[in-house]
Amino acid sequence: MKELRTGTEWAKSTSGGTVRKAAIAVLRGVDSGQTVDAALLPVSLTGADRATLQWLVLGTLREFLSVQALSAKLLRKAWREEDADLGFLLSLALFELRHGQRPAFAVVNDWVEMTEALKKPWARGLMNAVLRRYLREREVLDAALVDHDLGHPAWLAARLRAAYPQDWPAIAAANNRAPPLWLRVNTQRVDPGAYRRLLAEQGREAEGVTWSAAALCLPASVPVATLPGWDAGWVAVQDGAAQLAAHILAPREGERILDACAAPGGKTAHLWALGATRLDALDRSAERLNRVRETLERQGGEVHLQAADAAETATWWNGETYDAILLDAPCTGTGVIRRHPDIRLRRQPEDVAEAVAQQARLLEGLWPCLRPGGRLLYATCSVLPEENEEQIAAFVQRHSDARRTAHPLTGQRLPGQEDMDGFYYALLEKDACA
Repeated sequence: MKELRTGTEWAKSTSGGTVRKAAIAVLRGVDSGQTVDAALLPVSLTGADRATLQWLVLGTLREFLSVQALSAKLLRKAWREEDADLGFLLSLALFELRHGQRPAFAVVNDWVEMTEALKKPWARGLMNAVLRRYLREREVLDAALVDHDLGHPAWLAARLRAAYPQDWPAIAAANNRAPPLWLRVNTQRVDPGAYRRLLAEQGREAEGVTWSAAALCLPASVPVATLPGWDAGWVAVQDGAAQLAAHILAPREGERILDACAAPGGKTAHLWALGATRLDALDRSAERLNRVRETLERQGGEVHLQAADAAETATWWNGETYDAILLDAPCTGTGVIRRHPDIRLRRQPEDVAEAVAQQARLLEGLWPCLRPGGRLLYATCSVLPEENEEQIAAFVQRHSDARRTAHPLTGQRLPGQEDMDGFYYALLEKDACA
């Protein structure tokens, strides 16, 4: 996602009104329970307009609690439920005034005009007055925003402080900034060194990592269609921390491997690229499984796909055990907030217990599918101990045939470490005599 087109380029756009209207619609979708990715998906904007839309929406979501607090100071009373779209309009306008590069008068005028597009002309004067008041009192209003929770809901900030008292400020700072663009070169199609040179020819310098020549990091997002060989499946977008999974599991020749919760398919394709030729992939959602299929088709992967709940083994398992299992478990996603800023708004405290129960259910259901001497990699994109270290410790205590295997890439990674997302990995081995 390109999020750096902050205003000067937009001034040249002829479709600013369309972008603003789409941004309001996306925030409305997130407010109704959609993920930001799902809300963005049906929007037909492309190129520079798409980049501007994503900059507006993702930036506003990252600062949503702050702009909400500003709105409360600027308004005499809260919006009526039927006028929630005006609230989204104001939030987007405040974000652009705070971070955009266009002249303030143009920003105000354009967002005020959107009251007509929303068929609420009565709000024109109110929106104009509120935005101009912000400009007049900006210094005082911004200074009054004391945010002890650093842009996070209070319950989540409290959990992160308790779990990481020293690292909490760095975690919050990482969550509040846009991520870089991590790429994984498809080694079945192109040499990583050659691909890096192709990027350099485009003027794009990529940073590498010591543990994989195929993992490359660009400092800022770019339209993926402009990447060399994108349509030919030479490269995939995949955060560096997510790429660790296939390297930890390290498929061996001839092994029978299961990716138990495969969607959207990035780790499945990576396992295939590393030589997993006998690979089964499950996902409980047939719709999400289509995304796995699309990912594999673009990259040339051949995998057996099946829509099923991995924990309900009677519905899909033929009794033949696996040499290795990847359980990328459903979780709260608290390690990928910088990439999906809507998570901090959609997640609730009760979601943690629900995730923990689901993870334990999957671990229990899948363990019998692993052969003696086989290995299971447990992964989440969470940073909450209940879902990670505590979950695995409890599982090992319940199963005398399970033991943890030391690996330099396992453990808890926090958001921003090596400019990666927050991920947790634990590698388990089943006793050979089980």
